[in-house]
Amino acid sequence: MASGDNSTLFNDSLPYTVPEEYKNGVYLDYNATTPLHPEVIDTMASAMRKLWRNPSSTYSERVRDAISKARAQTSDVIGAKPEEIIFTSSGTEANNWILEAIVSWASELRGLAEGKPCIVTSDIEHDAVSKKVLALQAKGLCDVKMVSGAQGGRVNVRDVVDNCSENTCLISIMLANNETGVIQPVAEIGQELIRINIERTEKGLKPILFHTDAAQAVGKIACDVTKLNVDFLTIVGHKFYGPRIGAVYCRSEYMSILKKHPFLWGGGQERGYRPSTENTVDIVGLGQACEVVQRNLSDWASHFYKTGSYLKDSLIETFGKNLDFNFPVLSEFLLPNTFSVHFVGKEREGFKVLNQAEYLQASTGAACHSGKTTVSIVLLHSGLSKEAAKNTIRLSIGRTTTKEEIDITIKDLYQAVQKLTGIFL
Repeated sequence: MASGDNSTLFNDSLPYTVPEEYKNGVYLDYNATTPLHPEVIDTMASAMRKLWRNPSSTYSERVRDAISKARAQTSDVIGAKPEEIIFTSSGTEANNWILEAIVSWASELRGLAEGKPCIVTSDIEHDAVSKKVLALQAKGLCDVKMVSGAQGGRVNVRDVVDNCSENTCLISIMLANNETGVIQPVAEIGQELIRINIERTEKGLKPILFHTDAAQAVGKIACDVTKLNVDFLTIVGHKFYGPRIGAVYCRSEYMSILKKHPFLWGGGQERGYRPSTENTVDIVGLGQACEVVQRNLSDWASHFYKTGSYLKDSLIETFGKNLDFNFPVLSEFLLPNTFSVHFVGKEREGFKVLNQAEYLQASTGAACHSGKTTVSIVLLHSGLSKEAAKNTIRLSIGRTTTKEEIDITIKDLYQAVQKLTGIFL
C-alpha cells in the first residue's frame, strides 16, 4: 500500500455492500446542481396553488407582493437593495445580458472614432462569460483581454489592473470557480478599481464597471456586494437549494444601462427591464432559498469544513501518493465544499474512474461538460499538467453529506481504480 494501513476501511473483501438507502447512488456533485430545500419546496407548492394569476393583472396584488418579497429576500443575501435585483431565467441569461448591455452602452459613449470598448476577463471563466465575450469580439463589437489563472487557479490582481486601458469598459471575474473551487480576489480587484476610476474621472473618462459571476459562491461563502466592490453580480438558484432560475444584481446608478439595452424584447415585465410574464413559482422559490441561506450559512460552512476534513483525511489515508489534490483544500482561497483531485498514473483518467464507480455520482469538471473525454481547458489554464487534468475528478459535498457517504465514496473510488489498474494500491 502507498499510504498507511487500509485494513480498517477495507475490512471486507471487494466488492463491498452498502446500505439500501444508498443503492441509488451517493451524490457528491453539488457544484453541478442541488436538490430543492424542503422550505423551498413548500413555498413553491403553495405558490402553484395560490399564486398562479398573471402578476401584471390589476387584480393580482397578492402575486405582486409575493414577487416583491422574493426580491427583498434575494437582495438581502448579497447586501443589496431590492430595487437592484432583476429576475432572469438562468445564470447564463444573466451573464450574457450584463456583458452585452455594457458593451452596447460603452460603444454608444465612445463612438467609432475612439475605437472599440474592451472587456478584461480571465481564461478560467464559465462558458456563459468566456464564450459570450469571444462572440462579441468576433462580431467586432469589442476587444477582449484575458488574464491568466495559471497561478494556482487564481488570477493576479496586478495582471487585471495592468490590462486595463482607456478603452476598458468592464472587468468580469468570477467569484469562485465551478470546476476548481478556487475563490478569486474579487474584493481586492474592486478596491483597486475604486482608485483607477477616481483617476479616470479626473481625466474625463467613464468608469470601468465590474461584474462577478457568483453562481458557485452564494450558499457556500459570504457574498456582500459592498465588500466585494462590484457593480453587477450573477445569482443562480439551483446552486444553493433553489429553483433553476437566476437573478442580476445591478448597482442602482447603472440600472439605466440594463433598461436601455434589454437582452429580450417583449412586454414591460420586471419593471421594464426584462420582458416575459414573471415565473412566480420559481421567483418565490429563489427568494425562499436566499432566506434559507441567510439563516443557515454559518452552520453549513461548519458542516462543509467538518465533513470536508473527513473526506480529505480519508483520501490521504487510502490513496497516499496515488492521489494529489489539485488545489489547497480547506484554505481561505477555496470553497469549503469543493475537492478537485487527480489519480496519479496511466489508465486513471477521471471519466474512466467514474465509469467504474458503482455508487459515486461526481464529475470530471464542469457539469455541462460531463461525459466528455476532452481535457478541461479551465484545469489546464489553472496550471495543471495535461495528465493531471485528464485524471481529475471533482467531489463537491452538500449541506447534508454524511460521513457514511464519504466512506462509501472512498471504497467506491478504491475499487474503481483497482478495476482499471488490476492492482491494489
